[in-house]
Amino acid sequence: MRGGLSERAKGHLAALAAACLFGLMSPVCKVAMSSGVVDGPALATMRVCGSACMFWLISFCVPGQRILRRDWLPLVGMSLCGMALNQFLYVTGVQHTSPTNGCVIGTSTPIMALLLSAVFLKMRITWRRGVGIALACAGALLLLLGSAQGIGGHLKGDAMCLCSQVAAACYFVFFGRLIRRYRVITLMKWLFTISAVVVLPIFGPHLAALEWEALRPVEWLSCTYVVCIGTFVCYLLLNAGQSRLAPPVVASYNYVQPVIAAAAGILWGVDALTWQKVAAILLIAAGVWNVTRHTAPAVAETEGSAE
Repeated sequence: MRGGLSERAKGHLAALAAACLFGLMSPVCKVAMSSGVVDGPALATMRVCGSACMFWLISFCVPGQRILRRDWLPLVGMSLCGMALNQFLYVTGVQHTSPTNGCVIGTSTPIMALLLSAVFLKMRITWRRGVGIALACAGALLLLLGSAQGIGGHLKGDAMCLCSQVAAACYFVFFGRLIRRYRVITLMKWLFTISAVVVLPIFGPHLAALEWEALRPVEWLSCTYVVCIGTFVCYLLLNAGQSRLAPPVVASYNYVQPVIAAAAGILWGVDALTWQKVAAILLIAAGVWNVTRHTAPAVAETEGSAE
């Protein structure tokens, strides 16, 4: 197309932008919670409720789509796995560990999805997939052992981030039919709304007790980034990339995230780079690459997921 970018080029730019912005999420969350005024539950509640409002606003600008009656119950389960549990566990986990650890563990969703598919959907694990799983597990174990020894992370935070990826994998493995059936705006609007209804009664008191006047400008900006950029804009960019590129291509951009997270964390003084983290990044990236390269698109799509 003369005088403009091709659709494929737009897809690559969207996928790269989403990966970079997602990569900044863990260090930005760390900055938002650095003074202790904002904690993990409060930030996760902001993220869920703020995103619900933004997706509702944009939904008035696009054609509507009705949710079938039989899909409401699965939609609740999908919301709990993909939004409420995933985002609460990830944000709270980052509060207790380093941004790099959180982001590196966050790239393990395809591995979790493959294991769940093998157990519950009887998907065959080939030797190539087995090698990928082994490499990724070795990387995750290296991070966890380092955290247990107090090297650059915390075991509790790493475990919470790992559990968040299990929840995200459930979102893709068990609810893939709904993901393919509805438009992204319709789906996100209802998923975040259901999550907000669930999260507010439980963690709303954390938000209500927040001393807003004590927030520094950098914390205000960080909270705004988490809701508006790291969630709302990233989901839209990711969808733009997935609509123009094959799932494994979109998946490959997730390898950018740990590099962005590590660089930003070190520059902002909220993280430090160790040989364990570098080795873990390489092992998990190699494992995910092996899995997504030799796995059906339904699993490969999980690599493009958001935290």
